[in-house]
Amino acid sequence: LAFLAVRVIDPLPLEELRVRTFDAYQVLKPRVATQRPVVIIDIDEKSLARFGQWPWPRTRVADLVGKLTDLGAAAIAFDIVFAEPDRLSPAVAADTFRDLDDESRARLRALPSNDQVLADVLRRSPAVLGESGLPRTVPQPDLRLPLTGLATLGGDPKPFLLSFPGLLRNIPILEEAAPGRGLFTIRTERDGIVRRVPMIMRAQGELMPSLTFEMLRIVTRADTILIKSDEAGVKSVAVPGFEVPTDRNGQLWVHFARHDPARYVSAADVLDGRIGPDAISRKLILIGTSAVGLLDVKTTPLDPVMPGVEVHAQVLE
Repeated sequence: LAFLAVRVIDPLPLEELRVRTFDAYQVLKPRVATQRPVVIIDIDEKSLARFGQWPWPRTRVADLVGKLTDLGAAAIAFDIVFAEPDRLSPAVAADTFRDLDDESRARLRALPSNDQVLADVLRRSPAVLGESGLPRTVPQPDLRLPLTGLATLGGDPKPFLLSFPGLLRNIPILEEAAPGRGLFTIRTERDGIVRRVPMIMRAQGELMPSLTFEMLRIVTRADTILIKSDEAGVKSVAVPGFEVPTDRNGQLWVHFARHDPARYVSAADVLDGRIGPDAISRKLILIGTSAVGLLDVKTTPLDPVMPGVEVHAQVLE
């Protein structure tokens, strides 16, 4: 009875002992990646040296997505958010460049925006846009923008889910064009280590799938994601033929493998046509970065520094 009472109270030292034991198991037996379903398209130092600083023009991002689609990618997701219009669009240049004649300004304004070019490519690609949960509210999102369909079975999961006061979305022209969208936000544990990754979350009142689970929805061509729960919390998240058990908060405990450069392909090599279909066809593609200055780093039980995009890749594995 005394032990039961301590477990119910769950004081901080007990929680610390539990997660450190979990870490010890991971170190003793890290996951060995026997299959490679995921490829990370890396906006790395090589890519920045070849094509210039980030952010790139959306036309170049469109070229990247178009090439990946033509190479047969099963799904293409961005660990990036395009929250503002492209400042390199022709109309912006017409308004900001000096010493342009009226005819040149008119011709620039007549060209499609870089965002429109990317939207046209997203519309024909199995693309998933990344979105982010924020610690503060933002102006109310446009309710006309599309959201992924979510169905529930059992109790209401909302009280149990990780909740973010704000939601950062992409600009409307891209949101309306992409087939999918999901949150790439990862909340670390109290000590800054990633052990669990949420599969479903709330952001500014909206139920949202994770970036990785939305990729699975796109691959299975499902219209909705099913959340199974009961009075104790969330039990699993599912699409037809595929169900992921979670903790009561809708999070997946990750069995990590060690950081592996073999998961990465340079974006420069894709854009320059040096990557063939064998590396991309039927793969789950994550577009992210390992470049210094852009790096979103996380700490796992196995690696003190791991690019956040690789955490998503390991979740998919």
